[in-house]
Amino acid sequence: MEFLIVLPVAFLASLLSAMSGAGSAMLTTPVWLGLGFPLPVAIASNQLNGAAWTLLAARNYLKGRRVDWTLVRAMIVCGLAGAYAGTLIVRGVDPRLLQRVIGAIILSLVVVVALNPSLGREESEPALSRAVTALLAFPLGVYESFFGSGNGLFTSLLLAKGRGQTLVVSLGCYYQIAFFWNCFAVAIYSSAGLADARLMLPSTLGSVAGAYLGSRIGRHKGHDWVRGLFVLLGGVLGLKLVLGL
Repeated sequence: MEFLIVLPVAFLASLLSAMSGAGSAMLTTPVWLGLGFPLPVAIASNQLNGAAWTLLAARNYLKGRRVDWTLVRAMIVCGLAGAYAGTLIVRGVDPRLLQRVIGAIILSLVVVVALNPSLGREESEPALSRAVTALLAFPLGVYESFFGSGNGLFTSLLLAKGRGQTLVVSLGCYYQIAFFWNCFAVAIYSSAGLADARLMLPSTLGSVAGAYLGSRIGRHKGHDWVRGLFVLLGGVLGLKLVLGL
């Protein structure tokens, strides 16, 4: 019975996430909790799902496009350092307060994108150096380690605004980077014995299928489609966090 619920929910969540970067956890986590899985197990499953599909989504978005691999590698390293620091920092922080603050930040990003329809449509001159951009991956890694939903919005906007990349390429780069961040989280959660095959197997299967389709749709539809979903789903996520829903 759980399989019949988990698989389609995971499919839909990763389908939407792969097209926007809003994060599948905002949809899957409440469902997994409703099915009776503990929160740590739900988070561990989400991280495994991400590790399974982000590389596939990155390939679909970045195939045949120009990518700054030097920057991507630097952001992976800085983000991993941030993820490790996040596992230490979050223990002393009120998660509800933190989520409300992050929700407000996400809503501000949504407003920026909504008011700048040309942002990320074409490549432009970088506003930030590679070094500064890579260092900004550190706080993104901190965030990824304990929540992560919406990190694609942060990273995509950073790359589009800071490095002048298109929004589509920026989203693809985020998924390339997130693969390594997710693998790090999976290793941490697995070592803590939080794996549950009843949830992980069907959710991973559904996530991979949804992300494959979603990333192909996003690449085919292009900037306006990705931007529209970025604003819509980012707005939903931001409000959800601010209101504590």
